[in-house]
Amino acid sequence: MNRWKRGFEITLWNSRLIVVFAVIPSIAVGIVLFCINAIESIRVLPDLLQCIDLTLPADQREKLLKQSLLREISAIDGYLLGAFMLIFAFGLYELFLADLEEARSSRTAGRILRIRSLDDLKTRLAKVILIILIVETFKDAFGIKAESALELLYVGATIALIGLALYLTHGSEPEKNPEPALEDKSLHRSQISEDL
Repeated sequence: MNRWKRGFEITLWNSRLIVVFAVIPSIAVGIVLFCINAIESIRVLPDLLQCIDLTLPADQREKLLKQSLLREISAIDGYLLGAFMLIFAFGLYELFLADLEEARSSRTAGRILRIRSLDDLKTRLAKVILIILIVETFKDAFGIKAESALELLYVGATIALIGLALYLTHGSEPEKNPEPALEDKSLHRSQISEDL
């Protein structure tokens, strides 16, 4: 019976490898989103350069500038969504499969990774979603022409709520102290062994 139990537990533990089917497509989608939005950003450049042309009528220049900025804001949204997909893939890999050893030796890994639990992953993804919502709100507010005081109040309230959300997400996460250096850890261990 022990052999059956052990075999079942091994199979159960190895079933976590199915997460690969979420990790690989997420990375692929992230890469494709970055490529698409890079191409879109490059396509906006000629229109922005055309806005510099002083022979162009002012109303036409303003319209072209507004369209170009809206397209660029949409591209920023796409970049953020690509980053979301990459963070999601890294987090799933680290939670279910293994640590990214290559990332541990990188200085930027601390800003992206350090996902030790589902709560860490959820917090990081929620912050990216909040930034995406901010960009979307900015894009929508860019096109709003407040014709009454109430509409202006709605826009102001939206901006205030976004500011509050940013404040709450920043304040909810305690300041994380970096891990002590290896020398400190070895000193701490030697002190413990001396005490024993």
